[in-house]
Amino acid sequence: MLKIISSLQTQQEDILNQLKDHQIDICHEDKSLIETITKKSYDVILLESKIDSIEKIKTADPRIEVILFGINGIVAVEAIKNGASAFFPLPLNDPESLKKTVDTINEEVKLRIETAELEKQLNAKYTFKGIVGKNPKMLEIFNFMRRIAPYFQTVTIIGETGTGKEGIAKAIQLLSPVAKYPFITCNSGSLGKELIESELFGHKKGSFTGAIADKSGLFAAAGEGIIFLDEIGELPLQIQPHLLRVLQDGEYRQVGSNQTMKANCKVIAATNCDLLEEVKNGRFREDLYYRLTPLTIILPPLRERKDDISLLCRHFLEKFSKKTGKQIFGISRPAQTALFNYDWPGNVRTLENVLERATMLTSESFIRLEDLPAYISETNNKKTPLQASLDDIMKKHIIEVLHACSGNRSKAAEKLKISRRALLRKIEKYSLS
Repeated sequence: MLKIISSLQTQQEDILNQLKDHQIDICHEDKSLIETITKKSYDVILLESKIDSIEKIKTADPRIEVILFGINGIVAVEAIKNGASAFFPLPLNDPESLKKTVDTINEEVKLRIETAELEKQLNAKYTFKGIVGKNPKMLEIFNFMRRIAPYFQTVTIIGETGTGKEGIAKAIQLLSPVAKYPFITCNSGSLGKELIESELFGHKKGSFTGAIADKSGLFAAAGEGIIFLDEIGELPLQIQPHLLRVLQDGEYRQVGSNQTMKANCKVIAATNCDLLEEVKNGRFREDLYYRLTPLTIILPPLRERKDDISLLCRHFLEKFSKKTGKQIFGISRPAQTALFNYDWPGNVRTLENVLERATMLTSESFIRLEDLPAYISETNNKKTPLQASLDDIMKKHIIEVLHACSGNRSKAAEKLKISRRALLRKIEKYSLS
């Protein structure tokens, strides 16, 4: 059953009688019409002789199908160019054609719903402990994380700013035997050399000016859990021997104390710099480098995993729709193209920030090109469609399900949670045998 809204003035009762199997609302005023379709999701709008309203309607909800009615048949071509799905002259002399048009739209809406369900399945399939990715490099990283999580003592994550290093660290913790213990974060570059040693290892009362009481450090706070040392390349050279001792012997001393303490936690370090280059330049100890890097994860920048952008967009839109209470159904094609064409120097973090901003700014149910920052929307002169990557993902997913069901299409459709007819359409669309 379609959700239809009608703004017809002429022959309304006769026309709506042809569509009585569907849910129909009536609205005559232009202003309230746009407000209504923005607040409530409709599949079809019946519009009379208002070509200039089509663009506003499609801006408010790109998914809505517009059926235009008019006295002058010459406007039909202009109406279709502006985004209408069909044009019917008034008075309506061919109600059967109208019914067929609406039936066709009904099938397309069903297909859209089934496609959205497939996209949700894909998003769930390629979400690993909160990290979204189906790029081969990311899948290799997920597999590596599974293998090392039960056994590691030290891991180093290397990646540009915004690639999600802390997210990877937390995912490793969730996979590890110490998942229930603390995850303590320390940014090695945010504190001066005078404070970082006290922050990491703690201090005794009176050990330096301002030490008015004993204080435990982050290694003690981590207990049997994990300490995450972000920006490890920024760790002052004077402090590096103390960290090396912890990694080698599991021991440290508080500032101002001669008593040796035991560190029971695991260590995950992260950096956006080339540590080996830092060693060559004398800014990082070679022995500490080799202690930190027997297990290393190198995160690819977003520009090298653009096939993940569509999945990341859906993931973030769901997150921010819940946060803002807005119903954001997707991203317009021009906005998708701009997102895909941008090089993302700030990586996943910037994509997340851009979509959060767009979700708050948009007054529509879709993210539009004008909702994106100018530095991204200006990249829209290229024509590479983001949707192509989503089609590739969906095609692969259907092939895998068909293979798992030994080619049984009925079973595959049931597993995909779509109708058999919809699956056959997908098989035809993707030329699957």
